[in-house]
Amino acid sequence: MKDFTGEFIMAKIEIKYITKSVPLLIDKKDKHRVNDEVQKFWELRGINFKVNDGEGVGIIGDNGSGKAVLMRILAGKEKQTTGFITTDSQITYASCYALDPEKTGLDNIRQEIGKAQINEFKGDHYTNGIINFAEIGELLYRPVKEYSLGMQARLSLSIALFIDPEIVILDEVLSPLDRNYYFKAVNKIQQLKDSGVSFIVSEIRPMILETICEQTAWLQFGLLQDFGPTTEVLRQYDYAIEWEAHLTLPEKNEFIAEKQREQVQFNIDKLYEVFKSEQFKHGYTRKDEPRMRKAFFVERGNDPVKQDKVEEKHQKEKNTNKLNKGWIAVIVIVILVGCGIFWYQHSNAASTSQSTASSATTKSSKSSSTSSADTSKALSSKQASESAASAASESAKQASESAKQASESSESAAKASSESAASLSSEQADAQTITVADGESLESLATKYATTVEKLQELNGLGSSVDITAGETLYVPK
Repeated sequence: MKDFTGEFIMAKIEIKYITKSVPLLIDKKDKHRVNDEVQKFWELRGINFKVNDGEGVGIIGDNGSGKAVLMRILAGKEKQTTGFITTDSQITYASCYALDPEKTGLDNIRQEIGKAQINEFKGDHYTNGIINFAEIGELLYRPVKEYSLGMQARLSLSIALFIDPEIVILDEVLSPLDRNYYFKAVNKIQQLKDSGVSFIVSEIRPMILETICEQTAWLQFGLLQDFGPTTEVLRQYDYAIEWEAHLTLPEKNEFIAEKQREQVQFNIDKLYEVFKSEQFKHGYTRKDEPRMRKAFFVERGNDPVKQDKVEEKHQKEKNTNKLNKGWIAVIVIVILVGCGIFWYQHSNAASTSQSTASSATTKSSKSSSTSSADTSKALSSKQASESAASAASESAKQASESAKQASESSESAAKASSESAASLSSEQADAQTITVADGESLESLATKYATTVEKLQELNGLGSSVDITAGETLYVPK
């Protein structure tokens, strides 16, 4: 499954190549078979389907088709012989036989909450919700073995629906419910589906699957006969039931015997070859076969292909995070270096200005001193002293006027700059902002808003540049 960007999205739960074999026990009176090899009976023969977020998938089939075995395997109550159940979600299981018959209803509730490792406060909240939803009254304090089938179904269903459900396995717990409670349960299930909880529902009554499930799997003699939209699959199932109903008794017995012989003679190696071919298509080679065989027959956990994709995705995310952290570090360093260069240039400029002013003062003082010395040679000491004082006063006056002119020039420049900025700010305030569309230029914008390129450059502080990019915000005249 892929999202709208084309990225791989794993289903909520995916079931692939699930098989289950049990030994056929030999009757002691059947002496000629005592020394024969124990035969296997394959209750399931390569079941494949998947369930997505918020989806209901039904399981339907005749008695003995393998529904109950599949549901117990999905719930973790039994281990499959081969195959994979790939999911990261918590699975909860509801069945009339899932409760401890020797414990009271309340003890069963507390036991399941304890298995989920829920804290006491949250556990008390869940307990109250389950008690209110189950509606079993004082029977809560009696052993479950005293409950009717319907009351056991109520309690087991309530526990599954309230203890942090993500994927819920419902193994024929809806059929025993009375009419009013059934509709109450269906409403709760629909609410949970709307929040993303997925359901796998095994039932013998097609009406229940039509109400809850978008898709349905039809099992017969341990094989997946059909999987798809519920209405279509149930139609095919009805055709099969109708066909079988018209068989004579000998024909029906022969049909069942033939199908069960196939269950005994099932060759698991052929299914493994299908699995192996699929793995080769995903890049695996002959050298990977020992690992593939171990995964198929021994580990029986997550599908190797899906597991590798998940690990690859996690590694990609990890590498992306490292790359992002590296870029952040580079940006910080660049900012710090830029600030250092700016501070250095500013300090250097200030130092140069002070040095220039000091040099000018020194030159002026030196010139005055030289002039005073020359005059003192021609005049008397009194006249020399007066002349020196006058020259010093004149030099100080000139220096003051020079500083005043420099200050006025600086103030004039600052005032002009301020007025220019104020004028630009005023023009921007009177302007409107736009977002540059793909393919637009300053020339096209100038034509569009009845202005000039120079005006747009001035209004947006672009100088002589005419380069703009799509998505950039610009000021334009109203």
